[in-house]
Amino acid sequence: MSESIKELLQGIAVLEPSAAHGLQVFGLRREPSPVTLEYLTLDEALEKKLAEVTEVSEGGSVPVLKVVNRANEMLFLLAGEQLIGAKQNRVLNASIMVAANTELPVPVSCVEQGRWSYRTKQFGTSGTATHHSLRKMMHRETATSLEKSGAFDANQGAVWSEVSRKLARHGSRSASAALEQVYLDHQKDLASLLKQLPVPEGCVGAVFAFGGRIAGLEMFDQPKTLARLWSKLIRSYAIDALEANQPDKKVTRKDVEKWLNAAQQLKAKTYKSPGLGDDIRVEGKEMTGATLVVEKQPVHVELFADAPMPGKA
Repeated sequence: MSESIKELLQGIAVLEPSAAHGLQVFGLRREPSPVTLEYLTLDEALEKKLAEVTEVSEGGSVPVLKVVNRANEMLFLLAGEQLIGAKQNRVLNASIMVAANTELPVPVSCVEQGRWSYRTKQFGTSGTATHHSLRKMMHRETATSLEKSGAFDANQGAVWSEVSRKLARHGSRSASAALEQVYLDHQKDLASLLKQLPVPEGCVGAVFAFGGRIAGLEMFDQPKTLARLWSKLIRSYAIDALEANQPDKKVTRKDVEKWLNAAQQLKAKTYKSPGLGDDIRVEGKEMTGATLVVEKQPVHVELFADAPMPGKA
């Protein structure tokens, strides 16, 4: 792993967890960075009408969308963020920073296999990031694609297969095989979880665990980014925690500290991001992950624990 990220993890303090319905959340604190980047999240930019996301053309292209950032600030897109509308729902293959006043094609995957017709001209967000196990699979697929061709592509067939599994596992029915239906069917449970698991105060990130094992880590360059994206992250991990259905199994703070210590030994490869900065892919025996680095600042660190996905042996 690059020295800057290794040092970042060394300076992390792990808080005691909060928990609800089998999902544990360990807040992560660190000293503030001397450099603060200014950027908008996608929801903020869409609400202010400073950004739009559309198909790349009238005919569209499944693996790529067009993002227009009209703001005088950069625009941050979160890996796994779900986009609803246009010709079919998509999710982002990687975390990307779009420059101010810029139009950018971005790599995505389809999570609605049964529709290819316009519902709206522009995409909106549903307030969700896709579930953790799909994000983990897409991360691995994208890492393989980067290794082979330098492209931020995911295996679309594998994505559809996981969406079908998730719909079936939760008993959700969608005429267009839309992953969003799972979240709609569990709105009450997810809202309850979000109320019980508020964003950890003063934290830049969190480690999430369920079913007696660590699932992953999400960490940002500043606490306000975590706060802005918290509801999406909670939904992403909670929908898998509900599937795991093992609320009595617990992870300890020492378990998390040990896991983070192992993360400092990960091997890293650096790729140019589709937007600003670099996309650093990391891999080791216990986890894989990625970091978006912009202006030498690790804007988003995501780590996925090497453990079976929910519902699998």
